[in-house]
Amino acid sequence: MGDGPAAQELSESTIEEMLRSIERERESGPKLELVEATAVERGFCSVYRIIGSGGEGADRNATREGYLKATPDGQTWGIPTESRIQAVLNAHTSIPVPPVCGVVDDHDSLPSPFYLMRALPGEEVAYERVCRFEDASLRRLARETGEYLAELHAVSAVDRFGHVRHDGPELDGGQPVGDPATLTIGTPREAWPTALRNYADRELDRHANSRFSDLTPELRRWVETGIDELDGPFEPVLGRNDHGLHNLLIDPETGEITAMLDWGYTLAVPAAFDFEFAVYLYSGAFLAGLPDVSDRRPLVREAMLSGYRSTAPARAENASAPEPLYETVAMIRIMNDFHHLEFPDGTEMAVMDRIRADVRDRIS
Repeated sequence: MGDGPAAQELSESTIEEMLRSIERERESGPKLELVEATAVERGFCSVYRIIGSGGEGADRNATREGYLKATPDGQTWGIPTESRIQAVLNAHTSIPVPPVCGVVDDHDSLPSPFYLMRALPGEEVAYERVCRFEDASLRRLARETGEYLAELHAVSAVDRFGHVRHDGPELDGGQPVGDPATLTIGTPREAWPTALRNYADRELDRHANSRFSDLTPELRRWVETGIDELDGPFEPVLGRNDHGLHNLLIDPETGEITAMLDWGYTLAVPAAFDFEFAVYLYSGAFLAGLPDVSDRRPLVREAMLSGYRSTAPARAENASAPEPLYETVAMIRIMNDFHHLEFPDGTEMAVMDRIRADVRDRIS
């Protein structure tokens, strides 16, 4: 969720040329011929589902599916870094991330940067549907999330806090190498409380323009006090931070995660910060104001911890230690993006009232 520019529409001829610029870098294998390109709504970048043909021998008429992701307005929007992060995760974890076929960081005539990735199976599910999952499906989703976060946090790639960037050669259609050493942090080294204060200040500035702006002064005081009382030490890890069903492909019946999408918002944070965000967002606690919807934070926390512990037992307790400050920052994010949520008629105010009550209980 979030606001951004309107994605530009790409013509079929432009998409064909974008694909050719990537195909030219391939040293072997069948060439992809565009059959169909369909715009999809995913964030604010220009994203197209690509159906192509091309094979060898008896498979020469086989079709292949992928996704082309491009800048919406000529700005980078983290696209070069996102493609490198996906390559790193494919090389060093079992996290289901779409493999990157090729990246163009800059081009004289085509909308760049852009990259092509292979499609993974699974269905997109509405962000709000998390509150309607059966307990067993939500438990499975949460456990798998814990397993994957443990793998993500174990990737040795960052030594300071902040937005993750890439540090490597520009690509003109080739594949990223998948080396964690190509990832870096674009800000000067600073202590976690300082980095968190900068992050929280940005979110609170947004909050002052949200539907919950009357809560902003109290939240600001409470958050500042909480940051002053944080007790380290703090270790930076790769943090997903952009949790939610909107960034997953899943089996909606079982809750199995088949793909984790959209890595452009990856931050270097303490593992507990990333863990707490995921617990709050996947629990659907912010939707508990809807009829027959319960706050399932305990269920999600227990399942996520079980998955995390199975993968990284040595760091599980530190990563999952409940931190009310981190959960409150996640609540602020939800309030900032509340206008993007969709509710059944007549229920929006009930959801807002429940969020307000949760915040009041927290900061009183």
